[in-house]
Amino acid sequence: MNAFPMKNESTHSNWRALGAALIGAVLAGLGALLLGVFDLQSTKLSRVVWEAAPWTVFVIMPLGFALILWLRDHVFPWTDGTGIPQTIAVLQAGPGELRDRLLSMRVAVGKALLLGLGMFSFLSIGREGPSVQLGACFMHLVSKWTVFPRHLMERGLIMGGGAAGIAAAFNAPIAGIVFAFEEIGRRFDKENLGTIVRTVMVACLVCVVFLGNYFFYGRIDYDRVIPLEFMSPGPWVAVLIIGLAGGLLGGLFARTLLVVVPHVSRMIRKRFWLVALVFGLACAGVVWISNGAALGTGYDQARALILQDSPQYLATLPAEEVNRLSAVRENVGAWYALQRAAVTMMVLLTGVPGGLFDPSFSVGAGLGHLTAPWLAVTGASVQGIILLWVVSYFSGVVQSPMTAFIILVEMTGAVAFTLPLGLASIVAYEASRRVCPVALYEALAENFLRAGGAVDEGSGEQQRPDPAG
Repeated sequence: MNAFPMKNESTHSNWRALGAALIGAVLAGLGALLLGVFDLQSTKLSRVVWEAAPWTVFVIMPLGFALILWLRDHVFPWTDGTGIPQTIAVLQAGPGELRDRLLSMRVAVGKALLLGLGMFSFLSIGREGPSVQLGACFMHLVSKWTVFPRHLMERGLIMGGGAAGIAAAFNAPIAGIVFAFEEIGRRFDKENLGTIVRTVMVACLVCVVFLGNYFFYGRIDYDRVIPLEFMSPGPWVAVLIIGLAGGLLGGLFARTLLVVVPHVSRMIRKRFWLVALVFGLACAGVVWISNGAALGTGYDQARALILQDSPQYLATLPAEEVNRLSAVRENVGAWYALQRAAVTMMVLLTGVPGGLFDPSFSVGAGLGHLTAPWLAVTGASVQGIILLWVVSYFSGVVQSPMTAFIILVEMTGAVAFTLPLGLASIVAYEASRRVCPVALYEALAENFLRAGGAVDEGSGEQQRPDPAG
């Protein structure tokens, strides 16, 4: 017997089904917008706190960790992690108890709340993963309202919601669509393409209404018809070097995370407050050593580094904003990439709800900033080197090469850099696989499936999946 009733394919054109799907897309956009507001306001608050009383991070971060871990395990079970592995897992599991549990409204509320707490605790987390799970939750919700075709019930609605989460978070609709096939669904679904595209576009339009049609990091100077440095052989050597190095480092980050997570998970089950104290103080210590550069998501640092060679775009910004970006860039030290990677790793190890896109972009930008003087001999510009590092490191971490370079192009308007960015991303992907044979999100999704949605029947509490499998 099927897990759900057979759907009449003619209902695909049913106005009620279309209306429900559009409502789900709007909700996905509003969810991404809410998390974006959390991001913006927490970043502003972190600047104020650091300037007024930097020592408070030694109080805020441990308390933030403790509160989030307690709420996650006792009030909002199944909200741990980025949200992308959970969305992949429910697609692979199909309709049933696990899908209903991971995509419930309780999880959606808990994910948003705990992400907000993490951001206002100034932890190094992004919002794209929770945006993906929120989008999937809303589309799963509307699937209960009316009759949809079978293929939409099985995959299309959830893939559309997940794609909308990525797209709306970064105003990158093409990357969101590609990510749905490359990572969330892990195959091209032609029959679901229309629903995915429509959901992404509606969600992005919701955010555009409130935020405008913007470039996430800002548009690099658009008078550059083609990056002239890539008209000679030297910079292509930089593409290969950075692609290889970025992929290896990104793969090492992912492999380390997968190896260490199970040990931290077991520690949390025994003494969550001790883990919160140790990890919170460790994060605060790194932030202190970095002079505040490792606070928050890393968005400011990545943006400041990427735009340093775009004077025409910077001239369109208020003088106060330009001065702030200059100060942020000057505060990025030689060890910034390692510091950002360290605080991101500590957050991900504990399973605090939050994504890794923003922090990974920032690590890549820091690596570009560090190595630009050495790679200048190739003839590549500082901006080109930084963009190549961003895409290479990120591709190495998540092993989604198409998403990696497409999303960076959409976030910066760097269309002329598409070919070198694409090549670097592919090289990084191949290098990363030698270090971490199984992609990070895929491995984490498999852990959820192996856990089988296990729940402690005595207490009713979540039994967190053991990432060791």
